[in-house]
Amino acid sequence: MDAVILCGGFGKRLAPLTNELPKPMLSVANRPMLDYCFAQLSAHKIFDVTLTLAFMPEKIIEWVSGYSDFSLKYSIEQNPLGTAGGVKNAAKHLGEVFAVISGDGLSDVNLSDMLATHIKSGADVTMAVTQSETPWLYGVVEHSDGYVKEFFEKPKDAFGKRWINTGVYIINKCVLDYVPDNAFFDFSKDLFPLILANGKIGVYKHIGYWNDIGDIVSYHRANMDMISGGLYPFAHNDRSASSELYGSNELSLVSNSASVAGRISRSVIGKRCRICSSSVIRECVVLDGVTVKGRHNNCIISNSAVLPLSEYTVSENAKIFKKSLR
Repeated sequence: MDAVILCGGFGKRLAPLTNELPKPMLSVANRPMLDYCFAQLSAHKIFDVTLTLAFMPEKIIEWVSGYSDFSLKYSIEQNPLGTAGGVKNAAKHLGEVFAVISGDGLSDVNLSDMLATHIKSGADVTMAVTQSETPWLYGVVEHSDGYVKEFFEKPKDAFGKRWINTGVYIINKCVLDYVPDNAFFDFSKDLFPLILANGKIGVYKHIGYWNDIGDIVSYHRANMDMISGGLYPFAHNDRSASSELYGSNELSLVSNSASVAGRISRSVIGKRCRICSSSVIRECVVLDGVTVKGRHNNCIISNSAVLPLSEYTVSENAKIFKKSLR
């Protein structure tokens, strides 16, 4: 089985962090999100990988070319094609059955077991689902007997723990016949209703880790979750820089090229950062090349902004709003 990594999004909800960097290249615990994707694929011996690209494709290509163990292909979109449209654009690179994962998502979905479930079920598409306490943020999946019965994309009236779509799929290539050429087409809104009307979508229940990193809050949480390491041993990339754990209790992750003179607790310190002697920071993500002074708690700090998590709230209609500053 080969795989597609979706890397075509603009990451607008993570601005300004993504203004000059494609979202899959934004670091989580001092590694680009893509490192986690390739580690997952490597763990399941999937080495033929196609990346769908749109925003700043050259930065992604430069990075992933350091993965010597993988056979890589690229599908660059001149205009945004959406999730299904992007995969259709890459169809010439794909086998008859392939996996789809997101370049901006972290999970330990067992792709090998998921493939076995897919083959046994005879489904056209198998969707990994997991339970969420905030289902209105995602696609809610109603299922029985191992198959999707109904699918509701970001329903405003969905509350309580529900099964939701993780964006991890195993797909029979023939379903791409439903997808028009060179047109914007979405898996959830456009393709899945067609398959439900004409075929079968299987479900694979995932109980482990999953984070779609769709906004500032989930990005910060991913960094805190990954301080002590990834979900799998990282695939080798000769462009990676090393980091070390720092402290005895609430561990921090510090790049070997950073300088720490202040006090840090449960934070991630990026490459070439300077934490000045007057600084006290806790549960912060400090991105590459930043000099930090003063006290900061529960923040993301880049050269262009300090983003306190206290200024963000999740609304019931699935959007992240920045609170007004006093």
